[in-house]
Amino acid sequence: MREPQPRGTAIEPNRLNDWFEDFAGYRHQVGESRITRWLGQFDDGHRDIAARVLDCVDFVSRERIAHAFRTLLGDLPGWNINPANRQGKWRFVPFSGSAGESGDALLYDFRLANRLDDRRYNDLFVNARDLLRQDLKAGDNVVFVDDFAGTGDHVCQAWVNDMAELLPGGPNAYLLLVAASSAAREAISQSTNLTVARSIELSDTDCIFSDSCVHFDVEEKTAILAYCKKADRRLPKGYGECGFVIVFAHRCPNNTIPILHANHSKWVGLFRRHH
Repeated sequence: MREPQPRGTAIEPNRLNDWFEDFAGYRHQVGESRITRWLGQFDDGHRDIAARVLDCVDFVSRERIAHAFRTLLGDLPGWNINPANRQGKWRFVPFSGSAGESGDALLYDFRLANRLDDRRYNDLFVNARDLLRQDLKAGDNVVFVDDFAGTGDHVCQAWVNDMAELLPGGPNAYLLLVAASSAAREAISQSTNLTVARSIELSDTDCIFSDSCVHFDVEEKTAILAYCKKADRRLPKGYGECGFVIVFAHRCPNNTIPILHANHSKWVGLFRRHH
C-alpha cells in the first residue's frame, strides 16, 4: 500500500493527472472523467477519504510484472536459458484451475519477460493436463506461474483436487507469483509441496481495515467500509476480508476492496474485473 497525500490535500488537476498516469495501463481505460465520476459517488464530506484511497492504490504495471518474472526465474536454483547449463528437465505451467484463468495469459508474458518466446523453447511450456506425459522425476523442475495469491485458498484447493496427482515422480515444484500476502504464502507452504516465490509480499499493514494500517483512522475506516458494503454487501472487505488496494494492469483481484472494482447499478468501480 502506498502512502496517501496528507488529509485535506486539494483534488486539483495535477493530482487527477497523477492518478490518470498511474492507472493508464489498466486493461479498461481509467481516464480523468472516469476518476471524477468515481469520486462523485462519495458524499462531499468523504471525498477526501476517497481521494486518499486512490493515493494508496498499488498499481502493478506490465513493466513491473515483467521485471518480477525475470527476477523470480533468475533466482531459481538450476535454471539457465542455455539447456547445457540447466539442472534437470524444466517445464513451465499456468497455475489455472480451469481454462481461461489469469495464469494462461500470464504465461505468455512470462515467456516474453524471460526471452523464451522463440519456438525453440516451446517444449518448456505445457498445460497442467499434459504434466503426466512429461515424465518428471526427482531433480526435475516444474514451475507454475500466476499473478497473485490473496488467501491461498485457490492454490491449496487446486493442488489437492488436481495438481498434486499430476506429479507422481516428485519433481521440484515452484509457484512463481508477482504478489502474495504473507498469510497466503504460509498457507500454500503448509498445505502443498509448492515452493512459493513472490516479488511483492502484502502484510496486515496492507489491509485497509486492519489496526496495523496507519493511513486511515477508525472513523475513516468505518466510512470506507460503509461504501464497500454499498459496492458489495456479500464481500465488503474483499474476498477473505483481505482489504487490499492492489491492482494489476490486466485485472483487479477480488481480494481488493470492492469500491475499486464492483460494477453494478448502485456502484461503478474504476477497475472493473469484467466487461
